[in-house]
Amino acid sequence: MTLPSDILLPAVNKELSEDPEKLFQYLRDLTYDLEKMYGELATAVNGRIGSNDDISSAQYTPTIISTGASAGLGTYDHQIGWVLRRGLMVDVWFDLQWTAHTGTAGSPMAITLPYLVAQSSQKPFFGTLYASNITYAGDYLVCNAEPGTRNCNIWEVTTAAAGGEVNLDTAGQLAGHIRYIGQGIERT
Repeated sequence: MTLPSDILLPAVNKELSEDPEKLFQYLRDLTYDLEKMYGELATAVNGRIGSNDDISSAQYTPTIISTGASAGLGTYDHQIGWVLRRGLMVDVWFDLQWTAHTGTAGSPMAITLPYLVAQSSQKPFFGTLYASNITYAGDYLVCNAEPGTRNCNIWEVTTAAAGGEVNLDTAGQLAGHIRYIGQGIERT
């Protein structure tokens, strides 16, 4: 895609400057053209934020992984997820229960997401979690969509001290929801 380097506006001729109605029509047409051009330029640079035509929903299969040397595999009692995407905005719901996970012990755990998470210098996308049989010292758990990945990292939150990532348990259950801004339109 090539962005315009020069924007040429039509000149206002003497006829337009002497007839207010023609000048008003010229300005209306110019405003319409500029709004259309700006919209196309913004879409080319940022991607489409969404329209009713961009809504898609589907089921996906979330998995628990270790973010250490070996992502590992688990045996799942249930493993279901739903995704609703409107443009770049992604809502994900998941519920999974696993046993006998083989991922790197002592490494942080994450839930896989269906779309890449938007790039960010910070971690702005947090979601809610229900946890069962998960070992952690905090008051509750949240999931964080890690920018530039397809991972929703599991974090503990506490009022008494700084929170941190939760290490992989060989068995457990997590259910929850997260909303994040995705990249592109590719899906795994």
